[in-house]
Amino acid sequence: MMRIFNIGNSRQTQHSQSSSQSAHEGLTAAQMHATGPFQHQVRLVSPQTLQSMNLAAQTQQEVRAQLGRGGNQWLPLVADKGESAMRGIMAVRATERFGNQVRAEYKHRFHQPAASMDRAYAQAHVGLRVEGGHCQEFSDLAYTKLAAKGVNKPVMNALYNNDHVVVLLGDKRQEDPVVLDAWQHLPIVTTLDNSVLDPGRLDVFQQRNDARPDPHAQWALRHVRTMNLNEIEGILTATTYPRIGKEFVNHMVESHRGREPGRYDVRSLAKDPSTRFTDDPSRSGKSFDKMSGSSLSRARRDIEKYDRAAAEDPDGYGNAKRF
Repeated sequence: MMRIFNIGNSRQTQHSQSSSQSAHEGLTAAQMHATGPFQHQVRLVSPQTLQSMNLAAQTQQEVRAQLGRGGNQWLPLVADKGESAMRGIMAVRATERFGNQVRAEYKHRFHQPAASMDRAYAQAHVGLRVEGGHCQEFSDLAYTKLAAKGVNKPVMNALYNNDHVVVLLGDKRQEDPVVLDAWQHLPIVTTLDNSVLDPGRLDVFQQRNDARPDPHAQWALRHVRTMNLNEIEGILTATTYPRIGKEFVNHMVESHRGREPGRYDVRSLAKDPSTRFTDDPSRSGKSFDKMSGSSLSRARRDIEKYDRAAAEDPDGYGNAKRF
């Protein structure tokens, strides 16, 4: 791995701007796990950083539309009674279950003797197949989408504190790198400097510097046989798990009771989601926590429901990990 950020050296659908609302306008700082009260600051960034933020926001929206919500987080478990969790479990199993088949199909398409499917592309393919996953699938799908488009700046898959995977956009010599993470419960884009992440704990394990679209990434995104929920549920209920619903949620709560670490409760990686960004001092800037009104209402209900459950059962629901 290559550590380049040393601190010592320094299923949601698309919506129009007119129907969107900033998450910090509908949620409190405490509900968003901000590090303090909203400051409503305006940060001047380079044009390259603003370009990266817009690209990250678009990519996050695409990933969320295809993968839904993080399968190993508390809030989605409570909100959808286990669908996201079951899809996340299946993502782990599908890598082994279908890996040889996907690699064979890939080699049939790309005949180079040394051709082997890029690990991130393969994991993105798995995530699309089960329409869900954990942070690895979310990050790999974002990375693969950007490789398929071709981006004229560094695109990095990075491991944080040996515990979480995110995508970083941008050359730190020209801009503040941007954190792209569709797995967080509230899909907010922020710069690394305005994130809760410690740069000294980020290890870049994969990087792409090529503005040309990668046909291998394009193949991984297009040739996907998706599994419907009944198929996934049938496989998992045949072994360990009950069907999706209250019994499944109780099973997941009890399986984590008294264990460390628990499931994740990561709502936003931004220190202050109300921060606005601009590359022109004469403009008020743009916030990157926009959500549709219906999505924001659902998020508020999910947060309130989970917070009540955690207050009533702190040894179960309250056993949660943050960054």
